[in-house]
This record gives sequence, C-alpha cells and structure tokens, in this order.
Amino acid sequence: MKRFITLLAMLISVQIAFAQNHVSKGDSLKGEGLLMPALTEYAGAMMENPTSENSYRLASITALLWTSQMRDTSFYFLNYALQNDSTLDVLYDPDFLSLIDDPRWKDIEDLQFGKYELKTGAIKNKPFARALFRMIIKDQGFMYAGNIERRKYMQNGGYFSTPAIFPVLAREEKNMKENESQLLKLLDEYGWPTALRVTEFAAAGAALIINHSTYEIRKKYFPMLEEAFKNGEAQPLRYAKMRDRLLVEEGNEQLYGTQLKFEGNTRVPQSIQDPQNVDKRRAEIGLEPLTVYLKKRFDIDWQVTSK
Repeated sequence: MKRFITLLAMLISVQIAFAQNHVSKGDSLKGEGLLMPALTEYAGAMMENPTSENSYRLASITALLWTSQMRDTSFYFLNYALQNDSTLDVLYDPDFLSLIDDPRWKDIEDLQFGKYELKTGAIKNKPFARALFRMIIKDQGFMYAGNIERRKYMQNGGYFSTPAIFPVLAREEKNMKENESQLLKLLDEYGWPTALRVTEFAAAGAALIINHSTYEIRKKYFPMLEEAFKNGEAQPLRYAKMRDRLLVEEGNEQLYGTQLKFEGNTRVPQSIQDPQNVDKRRAEIGLEPLTVYLKKRFDIDWQVTSK
C-alpha cells in the first residue's frame, strides 16, 4: 500500500510538471500574439492538471480569439475557474473585452459581487463600480494586440508589421472616447469614486480614464482626485501620476518622477524638480523611493544625478 501511494504521488508530480511545461509554453506564445498555439498548450495543461488556474487560462485565451464559438468556450471555463474565487480580479481583466457585452457577463459580475460582499461587506455604489470595471476593460482590452504591434514597431525601425493594427488603434481611440463621456457623467452625478463606495479596484478606473483623456479634462477633474487623496480616499500613486502629468503638460518639472520619456531606446523620467529630494517628497505622500519604483514597475535602472 505504501509503495502504491508513493507511485501515485510520483505520477501526480509528473503530471503537474508536464502541465507546468504546457503553461510556460502557452504564456510565451500568448506574449508573442500566437493565440491558437497558446490555446493548444493551455488545453494540454488543463488535461494534465485540471485546476481553476488552468481553466482561467483557457477562458482568457478563448476570449481573446473573439469568435462566438470561442466566447461560449470562454464562459464555460470561466464559470469553472471562478467556483472558489471570491475576488473581483476577473471584473477588470482586459482579456475579457469580447465578453462584456454578452448578457452572461452580467451573471459573472453578479456572482463575483455576491461572493466578495459576503467576505468584505456591501459595495455601497454597485452600479458605479460595475461601470468602472467595464471601463477599465474597455480601456485596456485592445492594448494586448496593440502592445504586441508596438513592440514590433520599435523593432522594425518605426514600421508596423501589419496594416491590421490600424483598425485596432482606431477602436482603442473609440473606446477611450466612450469611456470618457460615460465617466464624466458619473463623476458629475456621484463625485470621485472611493474605495469605500466602489472598492479600491474599481476606483482605479477613474484616474485611468482621466489620464488617457485630454489635458483640459485632467485639469478640470484633478481637484476631485486631490481632495479624495487628502481625505485618505485615493491611493498616493494615483494622485502622484496625475499631478506629475499635469506639471509636465504645463511645461514644468514633475514632483514625483512618475512620468517617463524615451532617450534613444531607453526610458527615463521626465525632468524632476529638485531631484535630490524626490524621495523625500515621495515618502511624504506614502510612496517608495523612485529607484525602487522604476526598477519594480519598468525594469529601469536609474540614479539621482545633480543638475
């Protein structure tokens, strides 16, 4: 009996190892934009090790393929993946852009809202939260395809590899305009969204949409974010990013180092006011040192230099 249990454990370990190999290959292929080969690898992982994580990968990859048949497959695996998930992560996952106009997506939202509220308490403004989550997905959804082509653009010396990117970019722009119009109406009706009212995850959507809008709109609505930040109802990085962006747009030096530019093929912070004290200013509002932030978020090695 002991030998049988040992053998069974070995077989399970081998299956898990094979599944992880499929996952690694699938992730690499997905990163390159090779969705069908990635789907094959994720399916292999699911066959070897039928976990909620592997089911989620299948839901994600099939949603990215956009066809009605693949949407059906995506919902099938997504419902399986979320059985024991009480988070709201799926509600702002941009891979699911093709699903959010399907009536079944509302069922997913209602299910996750319900499980989340059982653990954390009621979401005070659920319609606002729902709208913000969908805006995040719309804002980020086409960036999967767009970012793959943008990388190729850099590699190809300033040329896109396919004309198919242009309708994608046009749709990105359309989504941003639709988000902006909807968000401004909601801000005028409800004020700036806070974690207490819509959850921290949904609240992030407002700053995201505003930062992808125009300078005039950022200038108009930044005071709402600033007030929320001063009241402890908005994350410091969210505040710092918009504050810095406005300063740069107005021809001034930024305060917190969140705005980047390219120097050749290297990204560096835009000009910083009194750079020797940037970490002091960041600490005052609850941010980590700039060198740590840049390395962690963008893999940028940067050191303060005197003017």
